[in-house]
Amino acid sequence: MAKMKVGLIGLGRGGWRIAGTLLDSTWCDLVAVGSVDRTRVEAFTDAHPTITGYNDFRSLIVENPLDALFVATPPYQRSRYLPLAAERRIPVWMLSPAARTFEEAIEWSTLFEKADCPIVVSRGWGIEPELQGDAIGLEHLGDLFFAQGRITVHKQENLEWRGDMERAGGGVLLYRAYPLVDMLVQVMGLPATVFARSANISRPGTRFPYDTEDTAAMIGHYTDGAIAVVSGSWTTGPDHESLDIFGQEGSLCITPEALVVRDRASGQTRQELARTGDPLALQIEEFLRTLAAGAPWLNGTLQQHLSTVALIHTAYLSACTGQPESTRTLFEMHNIAPERRHPTRLRST
Repeated sequence: MAKMKVGLIGLGRGGWRIAGTLLDSTWCDLVAVGSVDRTRVEAFTDAHPTITGYNDFRSLIVENPLDALFVATPPYQRSRYLPLAAERRIPVWMLSPAARTFEEAIEWSTLFEKADCPIVVSRGWGIEPELQGDAIGLEHLGDLFFAQGRITVHKQENLEWRGDMERAGGGVLLYRAYPLVDMLVQVMGLPATVFARSANISRPGTRFPYDTEDTAAMIGHYTDGAIAVVSGSWTTGPDHESLDIFGQEGSLCITPEALVVRDRASGQTRQELARTGDPLALQIEEFLRTLAAGAPWLNGTLQQHLSTVALIHTAYLSACTGQPESTRTLFEMHNIAPERRHPTRLRST
């Protein structure tokens, strides 16, 4: 079987990670890369002279017969060429976040649905064997009643486009806490309401002013009384990322390194699983393998991300209004229903 021909848009840190996986893959040949930064394109094509480089993303799409397109650019740049990819029915795999707003996610999802073409977004709770419900024994945790996610990371003072609300659409909650929120939604479902607060005051007098939030916290409330809390800051060290989920019989702690299941009464560890391999590479390989097989179902479609985008969008609304806001309102406005089932979800929403 001939290898699929794929293109890559975006050559930042995430783009180089994706490129490494594509270059090593037995499923595809990377034939074209693109970046708005000419020096990045030249550096890549100097290292890989058989691959064509582009500064114009639209030219990359129309000049190459692609079987798939990988996207590592910020969401604010994607509206310029995702419609063209949908028009040409090129399957797309994107880095998270899925979109800046719920409306943007709906727009892109509808484009690809009408084209009968898949669009997939990376997610922290992917296809790793260690992250599957049966491997962890999620069913033994009992009814879930509390979750707590926290992320801190010390970014350089200049946030560049991430500090511009008009382009970025959000700050630490959207761009760094997204994987935690996505895992939360997959395990516990979509909260009924959310209350959030955000701030951008951790660096007063900075030489690089920004208007996106550098610190955020949100509380989600479920109809059965369960509570979820997610907080984050990207101007604070040391680096930390974790999601703790508590059930009536036990608890689960997820970090980038491992998963730990503990007994609720004793606190003793029932099970500890190291997270092996590169989660991003595993998801890319699964996407390519599924495309090659012509299978009808894909993990992590943009449609499956809508609840995550809705929760973050609603959190930003709450931060503006100062009131708890309903996560269902966005779905009702667009006359669609939140996804109710997922292979790794325990709760009914």
